[in-house]
Amino acid sequence: MTTELNELAKGLSTGAHVTATGVDTRGRKVTRTGHLLADPVVVHARRNGFPTRALRLCVGAPGTDPTDRSSWTTLFTDSGTAEHTPEPDPTAWSNTELRYVPGVRASNPTTRIRYGGKGGARSTGPTQDTPVNVYYTDDGIYALWDPETDTTHGLVRLTTKIWWAPAPRPHTDNPDAAAPA
Repeated sequence: MTTELNELAKGLSTGAHVTATGVDTRGRKVTRTGHLLADPVVVHARRNGFPTRALRLCVGAPGTDPTDRSSWTTLFTDSGTAEHTPEPDPTAWSNTELRYVPGVRASNPTTRIRYGGKGGARSTGPTQDTPVNVYYTDDGIYALWDPETDTTHGLVRLTTKIWWAPAPRPHTDNPDAAAPA
């Protein structure tokens, strides 16, 4: 079985942009797209109540801590895939619900995107282009906050459709830039 897992991990290395389909730490099917944050590791995992060997991948946005369990994807030999995918085009805009933006979760205040305004069925394109941090405030509300100007551009829920594009990480020495004051 270890040979099959090593074959599954073949060609995957830290920093590669991948799409991995497997299970999360609760055993639920999950597909994660992002950078491989650490080399693949063969682990002992539980499946249907029985211990078995599996391959663990840490997939997420660059700079995410690989020990963050929300980045873990466990692949079993008979179910689970990992494949190289092209890097996202930083000029391409997406009109999706906030929950589909990679890295957005209540425990991660460092997700940074280019915010293009509210989306929806009648929205034809972005109305602005502002780099923002996505910050969980409370009660299921996320602030789209620009640390450069200390401006909140929107308060949205995970189900709110927005225009967004990947954004480069800010070059700042200010550790307090991760959350609004």
